[in-house]
Amino acid sequence: MTQALTSTLRAVDYLRVSTEQQKQGYGISYSAKKTAKYIERKGWAHVGTFKDEGVQGSLSWQEREDAQKLMKLARQEPKPFDVVTVHETRAIGRTDRAFYRWVWELQDLGIFVAIADKDIDNTTEDGEAAMREEANYAFKEYTRIRVRTQNGIQEKAEEGGHPGGATPYGWRIENQGKKGESRLVLDTCPADEHCTATHETDVLGRAWHLIVLEHKNRRQAAMTLNAEGFRTRSGKLWTEGNLGRKLQSRAVQEARMIYRNPETAGKSNGTKLGMDGQPANGQTVVIDLPRLFSEAEVARLNKALARNSRSRRPASEGGIHPLSKRVFGACGKYYTGLDRCDRPGRMYRCTGKTEAYPGAQVCNCSQVDADALEERVWAEVRSMLEDPDRLTRMAHDWLDLATGQKVNHAERIADLDKKIEAQDDAIAAMMVLAAKQRKSPEAVAKATKTLEDEREELVRLRAEAAAWQQESELAERRAHDLQALADMARTRMAHMTPEEKAEVCDLLDLKVTMTGPVPKKVRADDTLSAWFRERGRPVPVLDDAAWEKVRGIFEGADVRNRRDRLPHRMVLEAVLMKARTGLPWKELPTEYGKTTGLTTRYQRWMASGLFEEAMEALVDCEGTPLPSQYPLPPLVVEGKIDPRLLIRVPEAPQQAVTSARVMSQGNSWVAVMR
Repeated sequence: MTQALTSTLRAVDYLRVSTEQQKQGYGISYSAKKTAKYIERKGWAHVGTFKDEGVQGSLSWQEREDAQKLMKLARQEPKPFDVVTVHETRAIGRTDRAFYRWVWELQDLGIFVAIADKDIDNTTEDGEAAMREEANYAFKEYTRIRVRTQNGIQEKAEEGGHPGGATPYGWRIENQGKKGESRLVLDTCPADEHCTATHETDVLGRAWHLIVLEHKNRRQAAMTLNAEGFRTRSGKLWTEGNLGRKLQSRAVQEARMIYRNPETAGKSNGTKLGMDGQPANGQTVVIDLPRLFSEAEVARLNKALARNSRSRRPASEGGIHPLSKRVFGACGKYYTGLDRCDRPGRMYRCTGKTEAYPGAQVCNCSQVDADALEERVWAEVRSMLEDPDRLTRMAHDWLDLATGQKVNHAERIADLDKKIEAQDDAIAAMMVLAAKQRKSPEAVAKATKTLEDEREELVRLRAEAAAWQQESELAERRAHDLQALADMARTRMAHMTPEEKAEVCDLLDLKVTMTGPVPKKVRADDTLSAWFRERGRPVPVLDDAAWEKVRGIFEGADVRNRRDRLPHRMVLEAVLMKARTGLPWKELPTEYGKTTGLTTRYQRWMASGLFEEAMEALVDCEGTPLPSQYPLPPLVVEGKIDPRLLIRVPEAPQQAVTSARVMSQGNSWVAVMR
């Protein structure tokens, strides 16, 4: 871009501040005043404002709500604005990926970027170089601050001090705010003061007494604590789960806490891991704490907790629930998997049935059989993923969206190559001049340092652009090869393990909503329905052709001198109707006679083997499936599709996966299942 900005241009300002900036008083309004004055001074028309408040600068624009709205408008024709103005560089982003991808994409769309506090823009090569230099300085400063902060926290943790964050329940920070003196101590009354306040150690001690000495379970102990006026740290009532977590915490059990614990990776506010699987910001540190309970007291507590705990089936015995947290009931709460040793099978249970505190009101959502629900939902997922036409339409949408977000990497790389070549020429010319002037090596190095730093930055950007280009090309190849993906899906979907199904549900961002109550469970199998279920057979339809196949089997059967004297065909029809519908004998139509007559005839047939002989004769006839033991309510199944999930491909860099997932969010399907 070589044209200059003029007074006729239309400008929007993009305002972003992090939560930390807000705490320091630099909110959206502060940035808005600065950008508005800058736009006015430039003589541009201020046509809009976009705000992302409390958003980290390391996130790409695809992960910021208002930035997405801005880019959607930027792709419109004619363009609704010509320049995007920010207050400072870090408003665009505090990492290379967040900054350059956005700026480059706006450039390719013909839209300029201006940074108000530095009065620079990218409309000329000099302005673009100044913006690159400013961005590079901001990134390095951000990295220096981050490293310095993390090193300080690491040192503090290694010395046994509190590194920050919430303290374990039962402990408090002593000498808080005093550099080098803060420590974690038990939350008890000071030894030299008369204190009437309730401390967290008092709560844990009372809970130990209730569970160990009074033999109460966790729910009963929580109810007693609430009745006695004890509250959690946040002032809420105690729950069975909350109390159990406090008593089984590492601090209570082992008298220690682990800072930067790799086991918490992937969890909310958990430890961030690097490429080597180790904590990214420093080493793991174990901090010893003063003991609340002795080892003997902890052993007694654990024995009492185990005595009153609800045993659950280990995951190795089938405790995987792919739809956990993805099924929503009539009350609006989600269902989770339930595997208990005191009952057979797997179930899904609504979390609305969990008490907010002991004695609180709960919902009346019924449990749902896991096998029946998963089979029904998975059938819809398969029908969608195994439909080539449906997949092709979705993949085209996905590819169009990916292409719409793609920067012109080839042109960018060629431009950077020219700049690197020009920088090499400048460095060579500087060295020739220094040689003619017979300057010392130190003077030559000093003279060329700025040029060398600039060249290093250009080379780094060129490598980033090449990596991004490779990611985009890989995404296009995956989408265009959809027919092969669909063929593989048809062979893979039927044989996926529960773990693989859970992974697919995650990739699809699956959501299942029950639009009606869960029907009552069909009565337990009797010998008749069990006969068909155990053999995996449908119930034969007794039409004229089918009856002719078994007529000879029943002709010699004795009807006996009973009042009903029902024909064998009518009795057989009644028996098969019961098997097909699951109705009790007494609820069959009255035309089949009295219940005792039907049951007596059926029992005689089963005892003599006549019934089994007849069913073997009808094995090839048309049949209907048995009714489900666990009927399901009407369901709405929703999901999002990304062609990557249909085939196992070599792992791409993490940033590529993240970008592809963002791009696939618009491609969804909804299935209504009645």
